[in-house]
Amino acid sequence: MTTGSVLIIDDDEVDRYLLKRLLKDTKFNFEVFEADNGSSALEFLNNPSDVIAKDENLFPPLIIFLDINMPIMRGPEFLEQFAKVREQIYVQSCVIMMFSSSERKEDRESALQYDFVKDYLVKGSFSSADLRNRIQSVIAEAGA
Repeated sequence: MTTGSVLIIDDDEVDRYLLKRLLKDTKFNFEVFEADNGSSALEFLNNPSDVIAKDENLFPPLIIFLDINMPIMRGPEFLEQFAKVREQIYVQSCVIMMFSSSERKEDRESALQYDFVKDYLVKGSFSSADLRNRIQSVIAEAGA
């Protein structure tokens, strides 16, 4: 049984694959959607008809995992645009967990200034058990 969906926004196919494996190990059974940059992710969020036709419970995603450094539209630009569109489309319940290789304090603080960004994960620094606990915390806080 699928327990909802998540959206991974990352230009690195290997990083997306590794996160999908970790998510599978958490036993949440999420439907996983992917985008390789912020622009294609916004397009996905603005045009969810294919997802809703498949299963209306899959949209909006419960969590968006967002990388910082990507081509076309980087993570910070996505956050700015997402802050605007989340009021226009039904994604207010969506929360973001940053998923980046950047350990820079400035990147963390910049991302966490948005109230919908609930966590900041550094790639390769957590296990599937850690991820499960952090997801449970984020879902509980969001009331999902």
